[in-house]
Amino acid sequence: MVCGCLWVFSNMASSRELDCRIQRFSLIREQIPIVMAGTFLAALALFFFLEKGLSTQVRGFWLALVVLINFLRALCLRYWFTHKTTRDNINQRIIIACVLAFLMSSAFGLHAYMGISESDVLTTLLILMILTGMVAAAAGTSAYIRPMFLLVVVPLMLPVTIKMFGFEQEICQWVSGMILVFLIICTGAAQIVNASVAQSIDMRFENQDLLEDLQLEKQRVEKALIREAQANQAKSKFIAAASHDLRQPMHSLRLFTATLELQTRDTRHKTLVSQIDTSVKSLEGLFNALLDISKLDAGTELVNKQHVQLHSLLLQLQSDFQPLAVGKGIEFVCDVEDCIVYTDLVLLQRLIRNLVSNAIRYTSTGTVTLAAKQLGESVLISVTDTGPGISTKDQIRVFDEFVQLNSDQHASGEGIGLGLAIVKRISILLDIPISLVSEPGLGAVFSVKITCGQFDKAEDKAEDKDGEVNYLDDVENLFVLVIDDEPAVCLAVEVLLEVWGYVVMTAISGDAAVTQLREIDEIPDVIISDYRLSNNETGGSAIEKVRNYLEQEIPAIIITGDIAPGQLSDMKKLGLPMLYKPCEPDELRKLLVQQAGVSGNTAAYHQLSPCKAT
Repeated sequence: MVCGCLWVFSNMASSRELDCRIQRFSLIREQIPIVMAGTFLAALALFFFLEKGLSTQVRGFWLALVVLINFLRALCLRYWFTHKTTRDNINQRIIIACVLAFLMSSAFGLHAYMGISESDVLTTLLILMILTGMVAAAAGTSAYIRPMFLLVVVPLMLPVTIKMFGFEQEICQWVSGMILVFLIICTGAAQIVNASVAQSIDMRFENQDLLEDLQLEKQRVEKALIREAQANQAKSKFIAAASHDLRQPMHSLRLFTATLELQTRDTRHKTLVSQIDTSVKSLEGLFNALLDISKLDAGTELVNKQHVQLHSLLLQLQSDFQPLAVGKGIEFVCDVEDCIVYTDLVLLQRLIRNLVSNAIRYTSTGTVTLAAKQLGESVLISVTDTGPGISTKDQIRVFDEFVQLNSDQHASGEGIGLGLAIVKRISILLDIPISLVSEPGLGAVFSVKITCGQFDKAEDKAEDKDGEVNYLDDVENLFVLVIDDEPAVCLAVEVLLEVWGYVVMTAISGDAAVTQLREIDEIPDVIISDYRLSNNETGGSAIEKVRNYLEQEIPAIIITGDIAPGQLSDMKKLGLPMLYKPCEPDELRKLLVQQAGVSGNTAAYHQLSPCKAT
């Protein structure tokens, strides 16, 4: 609470800072209902599962306290929705929100402290699952206000960590250390989101100021717009260039979560782990959206036009989105003619995905229709919904960043208003016009017009899921060499691969890898290397050093967070398969098995002791 008060009242906040706080508070306010529901469910779980460890009176008093705090939150939330947030009351509301968050986290933290026991492993594991899930959720719901995030995670996890560190069993002390690592990763990820949102909000207010100045002096505003564009370009180029470092903590968090899911056997615990994974994916989606905006603004997105068969592409999208539509109780229709367009397949798919996702998200009843129809030398692709519609005045700003219309219908955790901003940028990059026709209460129609392609040059790009290899039937005792100069990433990859049953050796450079291989005198089946390493070393050169030492073409995989065109071009010249951070664990495993099929060393290594690779 103290740090929250200091943050609110420090430096006599300016009007701009107060406006930014209002925007941050609005993002937090939208998340409160789902947070209340989550804490209540977690409280019920602890109430029932701590029946043996704590008396009914203690558990009942604690549950009543949680209900009381949630009730106070509900009262505040109702008042905040019915009374506008202004510069005069924003500080007071932030402090109240921080106090309530601190009280709730303290209640959970102290109750967990009393409930864990060195003798009752299952109960202790359950408590840890619930608390880590709440921390991961806080990274996606409270990161916009840094003091609130700290007031949630510190009292939530610190008491349990301290108590477990005092247990006699060594494994408990290791677990407490892993909890601290998890907190550090979540805090780093939350800080990245906080900084990115702050920059975007600042840019939005700057744009508004420039538009207001336009009415007073056109020439002055034009010069200011040029300066703003240059600043925005520099910001976007910086984020694009720093993508590698920004993606590292998110990559580690994704792999740690996957490892936790694989190691959890109990059905009840699996549900909690699934909730953690959902929160991480939500945070990952928000993070990727911010990087997509920066990448498009920086001009680092390469356009590769080709002749694309729309029928297969759009039917694949229908297959992907049909479960989401069914889950909301609406109908998703795909009405597609057999058309060919000449454009970039990946960017077009991203554009249409964002339009369909946006339409399903805001449609409560009725139908969402994806259609493609040839009109002369062009093809018109449209996404029609029966949602709430968009007023004429809002149609002008619907493609801006962080604009969320009909927010009362917007489900928590589904983004912060970047989907249509990305659509607009892609349409400009592909030079295809996008139009919007809508009226309040009558739904909306988004459409794009694309130049026709040639049938004889088109290829069917739809994914053949029936032909996929079952990569779960992989080789045993696969020996994997991991080269990465980030300790957290090495640990995340190592733990995940070991859970899969692989033997793992980690190294921070090509020379270190060669030294370690010389000591154990063995040959890895596959090499995984980050592209950007310390001392200006690249993943390509590190892999080459290992291959030269072993005098064998060991299969290798590059994992990278770089998106700069020059570096992407250099990586493609290596001729190695690539994954981008944060990568999906399933994709990593599939690629490992595919590469291991090329290796001739797997069978020879089956008889080795795993302890040799360290």
